[in-house]
Amino acid sequence: MQYQLLEDGIAKITLDNGKANAISLEAATDLINALDRAEKEAKAILICGNPGIFSAGFDLKVIAQGMDAAQEMLSQGMLMTEKLYSHPLPVITACEGHSVGMGVFIMLAADYRVGAAGEFAIRLPETAIGMHFTTILKIIAKAHICPTHHARAIVQSRAYTPEVAATIGMLDEVVEPAKVIEQALLRAKELCQLPGDQYATNKLYMRADAIATIRKSLDI
Repeated sequence: MQYQLLEDGIAKITLDNGKANAISLEAATDLINALDRAEKEAKAILICGNPGIFSAGFDLKVIAQGMDAAQEMLSQGMLMTEKLYSHPLPVITACEGHSVGMGVFIMLAADYRVGAAGEFAIRLPETAIGMHFTTILKIIAKAHICPTHHARAIVQSRAYTPEVAATIGMLDEVVEPAKVIEQALLRAKELCQLPGDQYATNKLYMRADAIATIRKSLDI
């Protein structure tokens, strides 16, 4: 995980955990710590991956180690997602390629999502790989994905191109791959112009019921 505070008050957090940016226990913990740091010193947050891929989701190598290791990683991942969803700052994600599973949920937990045009897959594969949706994942998926695509996107594990993903709520806009970071930074700067206290108040008010249910399910 790389953290950089840009001159405009934007905290740029780069997922950097191997080729696929898999979300391990350590990666989830690092992101939580980065989000806490940004809350103290930034005006907005930009989360990005690498050219070609945002994140391939949870680290399957950890899951293969056994139930205890997998559960520890999954639990920390849910806490990470809650931290993102309830963060008072504007959170923007820049997806320069594929995004799968937990990578998509990081995007859905954000406030605004910029994706790269091209032959990339945006997919929730949980049904296809035999995983269930926790309370927080169900809430976020249902809240942000168009209801007419709940069956296909959430239940049937359909992969979407970025262009289609932008029409159903998995992304907000799609630009050429080389322009994704630039466009995401532009959106972050735009949101920085809004009164920060009022932004946080209104954002958390709109998500209050969902956050309360999520925190109850996570015992926090």
